[in-house]
Amino acid sequence: MIGAGPIGALVVAVLRRAGAAQITVVDLHEAPLERARALGATRTLLAADRTALAAVQPDVTVESSGSVPGLTAAITNTARGGRVVMLGLLPPGEQPVPMATAIERELELTGSFRFNDEIDDVLQALADGSLDVEAVVTHEYAIEDALTALHTAADPVRSGKVLLRFG
Repeated sequence: MIGAGPIGALVVAVLRRAGAAQITVVDLHEAPLERARALGATRTLLAADRTALAAVQPDVTVESSGSVPGLTAAITNTARGGRVVMLGLLPPGEQPVPMATAIERELELTGSFRFNDEIDDVLQALADGSLDVEAVVTHEYAIEDALTALHTAADPVRSGKVLLRFG
């Protein structure tokens, strides 16, 4: 898994609930990796540790950072014949991605942007307590403090998911 922001952290929780035996998470910062460990990641790596990254060759990589370097790392480090799930939303326009590497490694690239029927399963799992997402939420603000909440949410070192309270 590339990216341990709120979306990546939620993916860790879902993977743990689904019974994934090994969940390796890569991020630029230690704080999101701490949250990923709290949610069930079995191994975490800082993105700057290129040697450690090269040693990890997962069959499936979920790219949730929404960045070109993140997608490049996913394509470069996924095992030959593996799958890269592109969950993070890249900026609009053309992106410089190593497509030749994806072809040479015979990777399956799968886009994932919206959900359909999954929401019912997620709501049920949240209701019955089998999906623990407590570590994802790091801050909660009253709606009157929305500007402060936005500034907090913009800092990935300081925050995970930031919520607003209405009423």
